[in-house]
Amino acid sequence: MTDKSKKRTLKQDYKIISRALKLINTSTPHLLLHINIFTFCYSATYVASNYITAAIIDELVGNKSIKKLIILVSCYSLEILFRIIRDKSWRKVRSFHIIANKWEEMLLNEKNFSMDYKNMEDSRIKAMRQTITDSSGDTARFSGLVGRLVTFFNAFWRGILAFGVSLEMFFMHSDRILSGFQRFIDSPVATLFFFAVVAALTFFDYKANGKYSHLIADNMKKCSYSGRLLHYYLNDYLDDSKTGKDVRIFSQQKLVNYSSDIFYNEWKRHKNAWLNNEKKKGMWHNGFWVAMTALTYLYVAIKVYIGAFGLGSFVKYQWCVSKIASATFLFSMAVADLRANNDFLELFFEYLDIPSEMHYGTIPTEKRSDNKYDIEFHNVSFKYPNSDKYAIKNLSLKFKVGDRIAVVGMNGSGKTTMIKLLCRLYDPTEGYITLNGIDIQKYDYEDYLKLFSVVFQDFKLFSFSVGENIASSVDYDEDKVWSVLEKSGMLQRVQSMPKGLSSSVYKDFDEDGVEISGGEAQKLAIARALYKDAAFVILDEPTASLDPIAEHEIYSRFNDMVKDKTAVYISHRLSSCRFCDRILVFDNGQLIQDGSHENLLKNPYGKYSELWNAQAQYYSEKA
Repeated sequence: MTDKSKKRTLKQDYKIISRALKLINTSTPHLLLHINIFTFCYSATYVASNYITAAIIDELVGNKSIKKLIILVSCYSLEILFRIIRDKSWRKVRSFHIIANKWEEMLLNEKNFSMDYKNMEDSRIKAMRQTITDSSGDTARFSGLVGRLVTFFNAFWRGILAFGVSLEMFFMHSDRILSGFQRFIDSPVATLFFFAVVAALTFFDYKANGKYSHLIADNMKKCSYSGRLLHYYLNDYLDDSKTGKDVRIFSQQKLVNYSSDIFYNEWKRHKNAWLNNEKKKGMWHNGFWVAMTALTYLYVAIKVYIGAFGLGSFVKYQWCVSKIASATFLFSMAVADLRANNDFLELFFEYLDIPSEMHYGTIPTEKRSDNKYDIEFHNVSFKYPNSDKYAIKNLSLKFKVGDRIAVVGMNGSGKTTMIKLLCRLYDPTEGYITLNGIDIQKYDYEDYLKLFSVVFQDFKLFSFSVGENIASSVDYDEDKVWSVLEKSGMLQRVQSMPKGLSSSVYKDFDEDGVEISGGEAQKLAIARALYKDAAFVILDEPTASLDPIAEHEIYSRFNDMVKDKTAVYISHRLSSCRFCDRILVFDNGQLIQDGSHENLLKNPYGKYSELWNAQAQYYSEKA
């Protein structure tokens, strides 16, 4: 993290804080008001207590009026009132501070749901998200802002109230005949000079605070990054029972320890730098504070000595002047820390402000019971963001209703990229795609996505119940869920689970959850695709964990399941795709062959024949 605050003006910092407070207000209304009420009452409690104590001392030393002493003592009830109001507002402030980190995560997740999918795969944006995650905690961003605002307004109200009480000190003079230095101390000029020294020391403290606050923020960022890598080896990696086998079989202990030591030393170096800068910051601040405290005691003591005011006033003014001094230091520290915290907030807002570049149309898709949706690629080419290489080049292709299409090719040939374009997770770099003759960019985006049920090769299941996973909803049709489970080959497995459809998948949140195999997870993902009942059904290598026979059985049954829908299958096992009407062969981002299994094999020099013959030897009767 660079020292961005040095580039920002105070006005820009104010805008960042204002935006953050408006966002916080959506979660905790009037939080800034509660911060002010809390800090005002907090300061007023001690100012009132000090003022009353000073008055009692003066009365005891002076007239000793019992009636006035009773009145003064009864005034302590004000402190109780201030405390009640203070505590009520503090609960509001504290409640937000507790939820701040989770609330931030929810904001980030909401952004993830709404941002263009291409940004989800952009390495720069993923790194930005990770940096934000690494810097989370009670000292950064929104929770850090609230903590620093509490300090800021605490210093503000403490200074204002203490200054108001001590203002009369300007007009209190000794009745004695003074000369020389004593006469100077008794003059308003000396008081002005005293506060000028306070202002000068405050300025130097502010500069020192600003310098070390930004260094600490930078250390925190570096420490979080190296700490995350260290945590991966010490916790995420070694705590995974699956890696325990590799560690032992391949004797990875030395490799893990070596890598852990590197990241540990880097983390320790940044942590020590962090602590060292905090120590320097504290030394400067404490040095100024000691100097200011000594100056305050000296100034007020001399005023008492020359007879400007009495002993009770000494207690009052010494306390007030010391609080003014401490308030100025806290104020300068809070301002410096607020500006440093804006580095984190600025990055957070930069992430939230990532623009959407995809065109979201308004035309609703036609609702057809016959699923007659024809999609066509018109000379489509595509490059991934930040890449100069075409992943798809000059693709012209038409999907007709009811087609059974297999897509084959080597890794990186463009198969999955074509599916992403079809589902409009990306828009073409060149060319366009139409649905029933209309450019798909003109359709309502959410409406268009409803046409597709896709099982990607890297699909995810939630640690929710089986029924919720399949329906992607808390509410679901149980009969329909059982039906698709039977079609996907998972009926008996789910029936054997303790809670049936209510059984949790995995044990992340439920100790009675059921751990399922990779193949079983793939069957659940297929059931989820069937439950959606969309016009286009796409299987993008979802059966990689199944053996060839099980995969062939699923694909063969799936052909009957989809009925009049358009189905697209992607698989490296060509034997599983023989039943398809068309087979599309991709190579280096281009569609090089299109035809049935029998027709494609007629060309012995074609890519499909090459791939088929390379695999057929493993499935021959002799083998």
